[in-house]
Amino acid sequence: MSETGDAKCTDTDLKRLEELARDAAVGSTMYDKRWVIENILQVGRHFQSTSYVQEDGFKELDEAIEEKMMTLWDISVEEDVSKFYLEYGVLDFFVELFSNPNLRVKEISMGIVSNMVYHESTFPSIMDKDICLEGTLKLLEEKDSPTLLIVFRCLHSFGYNLFNMIHRSDDSSKEESKNHVEKFLMFLSVPSVVQNIGFVMAGCKNRTVLQNCARFLSILSELWDFAEDRKKMCQHYSEEPFLQCTLEGIKESIGEDKTEKHFMVFLYLVFERDLEKDLYSTISTQTITLCGSLLKEHILEYSSIDECDLEFLFNISYVMKSCLDSGEYLRLPSNILTVTKDARKQLEKADIDEDHLENKVSILAMMSRILEYLDSCTKNGETLEGRPCGVTPRRSNHQGDSSPFFRTPRDTPRSLRDTPGRGSPWSSRTPGGASTPPWRTPR
Repeated sequence: MSETGDAKCTDTDLKRLEELARDAAVGSTMYDKRWVIENILQVGRHFQSTSYVQEDGFKELDEAIEEKMMTLWDISVEEDVSKFYLEYGVLDFFVELFSNPNLRVKEISMGIVSNMVYHESTFPSIMDKDICLEGTLKLLEEKDSPTLLIVFRCLHSFGYNLFNMIHRSDDSSKEESKNHVEKFLMFLSVPSVVQNIGFVMAGCKNRTVLQNCARFLSILSELWDFAEDRKKMCQHYSEEPFLQCTLEGIKESIGEDKTEKHFMVFLYLVFERDLEKDLYSTISTQTITLCGSLLKEHILEYSSIDECDLEFLFNISYVMKSCLDSGEYLRLPSNILTVTKDARKQLEKADIDEDHLENKVSILAMMSRILEYLDSCTKNGETLEGRPCGVTPRRSNHQGDSSPFFRTPRDTPRSLRDTPGRGSPWSSRTPGGASTPPWRTPR
């Protein structure tokens, strides 16, 4: 037989083997169905026959079972594997393990569920199962950082997929998408849930947990625009206790650029749409101080300001100006004027492309108003530190300043954000940009 004939025979044989492998594999992956099922069954039988509750705490996770669970977590990165899990009830099994007293069991189970929530093809079916979201929110009560980190990743995936779902829906499925969003927001508006998120921000020192929390809050605040009753959905998030917790989270995250950008998206949307006037007296002093810190420790630390930094600077400036305009602060930091001037100079020097030049001009105008106000506080050589409320001269109204909101810059890209662009003047990304990818097991 010729070499050509041998090659054709080999090609045919290989194709047949590939077809056999696909028949036995999970979807388009190379994971054998029998092998996956055996791992699931061994894990399931273990937890059916083993109690992890002990008088002195909880039983340590068996190493062999931990390894199998980690394997199931790893392969859930594959969309077809997550589909397979969903089809055969594996999701429900791992959600049940959320109640296991062993923290490692909670973490791995949450990791698997989080990866399943991430995939767009499995997400709609998961949204139909209230038990998944209920169980995830219940884990906010945990004090374990690895578990909380994945909980917030999962909640962000919920929000991200819902955002994309409602924007991509045609007329026939629009109502279903709105119902999913409404249900998600209802779950998140429960006072105990809001309180637990606040506790994490106020007490957590793990910056990765805080970053994931900030990412979640930024997408949550964008989803409020689609609620039938926005005020009801965001009520507890715009009250003093939660905002104080948010400020603590911001304070702890100084130096973490992406975290602070997400936190400031959340604060901007609350200040712009939802904050009651009587709350300014309780949060303005601390908020102004933190805005100054963000200018000093972030904006002034950049080698240069580019287009993707404009929204961050806008949000800082807007929130600071809102607090100053309220006149409800007790004191101002002694360096706030100098820091703001330096930040404005930094922006003036920024080489911003023509498409985003209007954004730059708008922010410069807002910062000029802030500086005019602060300058009026220091006339005659008076210092800002410790200045009581009511003594500080209020700036006179300028034309076009009927509200603290001058002009929203437009079309700034969100290249450093993994929250989809909202339907606002800042949006230039189309919904469906890359979210954070599913997670493999930390080793």
